[in-house]
Amino acid sequence: MLEVFIESLIDALEDSAKLIPFLYASYLFIEFIEHEASERLSSRLYALGAKGPLLGAIAGLMPMCGLSVTAADLFANRLISVSTLVAEFVAETDEAIPILLGTAGFRVKGLVLAAVSLATGIIAGLVAGKVFPDSTDKEHSHREHELMHSGCEEDECEKEGLFTTALIHTLKSLAFVLTAVFVVNLLIGIAGEENAAELFRGSDSVEPLIAALTGLIPNCAPSIFLSEFYMEGLISFGSLISGLSMNAGVGLAMLWKYNRDKKQNLLICFFIFAVSVVFGYLFQLAGI
Repeated sequence: MLEVFIESLIDALEDSAKLIPFLYASYLFIEFIEHEASERLSSRLYALGAKGPLLGAIAGLMPMCGLSVTAADLFANRLISVSTLVAEFVAETDEAIPILLGTAGFRVKGLVLAAVSLATGIIAGLVAGKVFPDSTDKEHSHREHELMHSGCEEDECEKEGLFTTALIHTLKSLAFVLTAVFVVNLLIGIAGEENAAELFRGSDSVEPLIAALTGLIPNCAPSIFLSEFYMEGLISFGSLISGLSMNAGVGLAMLWKYNRDKKQNLLICFFIFAVSVVFGYLFQLAGI
């Protein structure tokens, strides 16, 4: 048990450390937009139209958990639209593509996964843009920013300057991420990968659904063991798509932390879950 505890802590520290550049860059960008950039630039960034899902999906293909965190932060501050956010979350595959590309016999599947993830991300983002009402609410954005600054006394954050303020918020977010990732790692370590694999044995009819539920785990780990399960023949390609489409690293956790509209968070999670399951079953039925 002590060994699992130590390994979980070390893994959490390593995973959290990887997020530091993305967290700092996103907060620095948010501070710049809020205090230095014009309202016109902020509105243009939000209203990317069809380019939003495309850019979000391309970002999601990068094997980096931190991009989903950045997307969640930018969305909470209304600097990107829900369609861009959903596209990034759905397209994100974390370590899955590099794992498949680096394994003999699965390199072609790795390329197929990249193409499918890009396409599903764009489609999901475009649909989300139609399903969810436009929420370009600058008053809301100001409230979110003020809440983000709630730890600063008497405009202390503004006095510190952009770089220091961004660093303060990065460290606060890092503490949250570290705690969340450690708890998840510990639970996974206690449960064991073999027990997780048992969930998929003999469950072809509900495989994509189980995979999507697995993707809800706020961690990059699901992308790794779902890829391993696929290569071992435990799950179908459709189930792999379902699980990876649902999983966005710790992005969903950060969305719940920073976006105060909990109803909207719930609807976004439900939408991504539904899309993930639908895509999963479609590919499974197609026999790909």
